[in-house]
Amino acid sequence: MSRRLDIEPNSIAGRLMPATRIADELLRATFTQGGFPKALSREASLVVVYGVRPDDAAILNLAAQDLIGGTEDDAWSVEARVRDWTDLDAQRPDYVQRLLNEASVATRTVIVLCRRRADVPTVVEAVADAVLPLADRKGTVEAFVEEIGKFLPDTALVARLSALPLTYLNLVLRPGASRERMWTVAGRLRRTVKSNGDRKPSPQDDKRTKKAGATRPTRSTNERHPERLEDMPGMGEAQRWGLSLAADLARYRDGSLPWSDVENGAVLHGPPGTGKTLFARALAGSCGVPLFSHSFASWQAKGHLGDLLKALRAAFDEARKAAPCVLFIDELDSVGNREEPLGDHASYQRQVVNGLLESLDGTVGRGGVVVVAATNHIAAIDRAVLRPGRLGRIVEITLPDVAGRVAILRHHLRGDLADVDLQSLADEIGEASGAVLAQLVREARAAARQDTRSLLEADLWTALPKGTELSEASFRRACVHEAGHLVVGLELAAVSGLVPTGASVRRRVRNGKENKTDFRVDEGFDSTRESLEATLMVFMAGLAAEEVVLGSRGALSGGSADADLVRATKLARSAQRSLGLGERLSSMPKDGVAALDDLDLSRRVEDMLTRCLTEAKLIVERRRPDVERVAARLVEAQEFALGVDVASPLSSSAAP
Repeated sequence: MSRRLDIEPNSIAGRLMPATRIADELLRATFTQGGFPKALSREASLVVVYGVRPDDAAILNLAAQDLIGGTEDDAWSVEARVRDWTDLDAQRPDYVQRLLNEASVATRTVIVLCRRRADVPTVVEAVADAVLPLADRKGTVEAFVEEIGKFLPDTALVARLSALPLTYLNLVLRPGASRERMWTVAGRLRRTVKSNGDRKPSPQDDKRTKKAGATRPTRSTNERHPERLEDMPGMGEAQRWGLSLAADLARYRDGSLPWSDVENGAVLHGPPGTGKTLFARALAGSCGVPLFSHSFASWQAKGHLGDLLKALRAAFDEARKAAPCVLFIDELDSVGNREEPLGDHASYQRQVVNGLLESLDGTVGRGGVVVVAATNHIAAIDRAVLRPGRLGRIVEITLPDVAGRVAILRHHLRGDLADVDLQSLADEIGEASGAVLAQLVREARAAARQDTRSLLEADLWTALPKGTELSEASFRRACVHEAGHLVVGLELAAVSGLVPTGASVRRRVRNGKENKTDFRVDEGFDSTRESLEATLMVFMAGLAAEEVVLGSRGALSGGSADADLVRATKLARSAQRSLGLGERLSSMPKDGVAALDDLDLSRRVEDMLTRCLTEAKLIVERRRPDVERVAARLVEAQEFALGVDVASPLSSSAAP
């Protein structure tokens, strides 16, 4: 036999049918192979098992009772706590909070059975002692066929049997059944599963459901989320604003603050993966109110314009009935901008924007409904939507700094590696979103589980994205490039209003944004033609330093949307076309269409950029010793901080 089914002497699984025996073995393998055999003990712990089919939840529940609770023959028999979350729509609204309360006082193992890993709420994953995939059943099924059928099954038969619900195996794995009999019966049962168990609701089913007056709630609609802003590190100003709103909403609920004094609308914007959706859930959690989650994409999927507007209004109506609450709208940029030249689509866009504005501040009102929207492109939002009283608060959620990354890693480590300094790791990974950091910890834990040991610091380092190791020539060019930005930036700080604060480079590039020079912008700076041209010189300074010091130009200044040459081109074009700082006095709005007679705009922009590049190269030539010293420091330490490094070669030659 390829594998023995080791049944414990005191196990009820040894006296029951195949389904129970296989379920017993699956759970035992899940806990031992997953690196958490403690789940088999009667000590307090919370274990989540995902990959459980809804049809198998009941039999696995019984197996858990056997494994952990003990049998009637046991001198010490207790009731194991198993929670079936394979059908989330059947759960009570507070099912997560109920589990957390139960786990906080439990004196024995609590097991949660989930269908998918994505169904495990963040807060449950954070406090769980283990989150394990259900062990593969093929080996166990093969061993049972071998034991009861007295023959070695082939791969095809094992796969067909493993696809069935566990309870169906009682009908197939019977003494004396041949391979052909098992194959035939399993095939018939498989067709039964497909036609019944996995059948999608038909239109007739929907009609019968509506006729019966039943409704099928969606999980995202009215759930009190356990995540809280207080427990979310690395959110910066967004966290402070959210906690302030939570305090005001509490005052509104107890009647001490009128709704007119509550800031009832905000737009979250920032790069993908920074946690905008998670922030909305945590905001609802801190406020202690339901969250209604929607997106413009889901509304647009309803059908034509009338269907979209109907879905939009229905979402606001639903939220008003449950007020106070948070209404979250994802992908807000999909609503469009009425100022965009869309031609035949302009009427459609205008009606969509007007529909949103009506819902935000229409005659019905929305007392008690805090509307929070999210976007990756704040510039694409219609300005009327961002008016105070609608979604007037603009909250930027940025990528976390080093301290924020350390805090996020600590959050996901859940107390593991408490004595390890994570500063170097957080610095090495560079700019990374909370989602990337969470994935890093998950991969590290997976490696530790695979080796059936505790998590080590080395697992985190191994899980770092590999990236690309720069050659010596490429790394040297990156250092010279950033040194040019820093030196020219210091030279022109008093004119441009951009004050450099430091530069950093990395030998291993993971996300393309590791090599950079940081600037502080002087707010309210007097913007003139001279200051604009000085800014252009700072943008072009990296390219200038490459040409002066290395004698050639690399590809570091172009390509991406935020690359030096792209930013410089946009600024020069705006100067020539809109700001009145170019060769002509004629001006067009920044977002307006191009003037028909402005045929030589490209030439004027090119001339302006060429002139500023020439000026930047003159500064680099004059201060070449400084540029090379900064570049050498970057090669050695990969960091150069101004105002901190008192031995800086630029400390005596700052901007005039």
